Amino acid sequence: MANRTERIGVNHCGEIAERNKWMFREQPIDDVGIDAHMEFTAPTGESKQLIALQIKSGSSWFSEKKEGCVVFRSINERQYNYWTMNSLPCILVLYNPDDNMCIWQKLTKETIERTSKGKGFLVKVPLTQIFLDDASNKQLLSFSNLPQHITNYNFLLSQKKFMQIIQEGGEIKLHATEWIHKSSGKGETELIVDDGKSIQKYSYPYWFPYTPYTDVFPRLFPWANFLADEDFFEEDDKYHWQEYHCYYDKEDGEWLVVGDTFDEFRRKLNPMRSILHSGEVAEYMMKLSLNDLGKAFLSVDEFVSQKQPYVGTRPNGEEDI
Repeated sequence: MANRTERIGVNHCGEIAERNKWMFREQPIDDVGIDAHMEFTAPTGESKQLIALQIKSGSSWFSEKKEGCVVFRSINERQYNYWTMNSLPCILVLYNPDDNMCIWQKLTKETIERTSKGKGFLVKVPLTQIFLDDASNKQLLSFSNLPQHITNYNFLLSQKKFMQIIQEGGEIKLHATEWIHKSSGKGETELIVDDGKSIQKYSYPYWFPYTPYTDVFPRLFPWANFLADEDFFEEDDKYHWQEYHCYYDKEDGEWLVVGDTFDEFRRKLNPMRSILHSGEVAEYMMKLSLNDLGKAFLSVDEFVSQKQPYVGTRPNGEEDI
C-alpha cells in the first residue's frame, strides 16, 4: 500500500466507514490480500460485525465492465483460498478517485469465478452496490463467512428460548396479517409468548415478497407444528359451516344441519388457516408446538452445551474422515 493512489483509496474507505459508525483499522502489513478491518458495535459495546477488506484504488480497476459490473481479474489461487476460507467475511472494495465511485462485492465461493482459461480467478463487482449506502450497510451487517451448518444452527439457537418455553408447558401463539394481493409481502408477524409467569410479544419487522405466508411460517419457525387457535376462529368457522352445511329454516328460525356437524366440519379445515378481511387482508392466529426438528434440536443443544469426555478422539483408518 505504498503509492499515493492506494493511500487515497484506503483513506476514502476509512472515512466512509467512520461516517457510517464502523470502526476502521488499516492493516499496514499486507501479505495476502487484506488491507483493513472494519467493525460495527452496538451502543452497549458488544461487537455486531467484523469484516476484512481488500481495497483497490485507481481508475484502471474500472476499465473492464460487463453486464452492469466491473470485472476484477487480479486474483490468484492463494488469494482465493485465503478469502474463501477466512474465518472473517471478506469483501473487495474498488475506488475510482476520478469520479469518486466506490463499490464493493463479497469474496466468496459463489461470487469468485475461475477464468475461462483456467488461470486465476475473477469477481464481478456491481456498479450499483455502493460502499456504504443504507442497502449495503444492511447487507454487510448480515454477511457471514461461517459454514452453512453453523449459520443454520445459530438460526435455531436464536429461537431456543421459544422452544424451551413450549417444552416446559408454556404457550406460544403466532399472530400475523398478510396483504394477500400484494407481491411486496406486506404484513405484520408477531409471537405471543406465555411462559406461565407473564405474556410478552415479539415482533418480526420483515416483509416476505412473492411468498405466501403459509410458506413463510414453516421457514421462519422450522421447529414448530402449527394448529389453528380454535377460540379465535370459532365465529368465522361457524359462519362458513352454516353457509355450506346448514339450511336456515325461516319458519322455526333455526339452522338445520344438512351436511357435516360443526365438529366434523372443523376437523377437515386446514390447521394453518386465516380470516379474510375485506378480501384484502388475511389474519392468522395459530398455536405452536414442537415438531421433530424442535425436539431434536433441544436434545443436541443440551449435549453440545455440556463438557463431554473424549471429544479429542479420532478414528484411525485407511481414509481420512
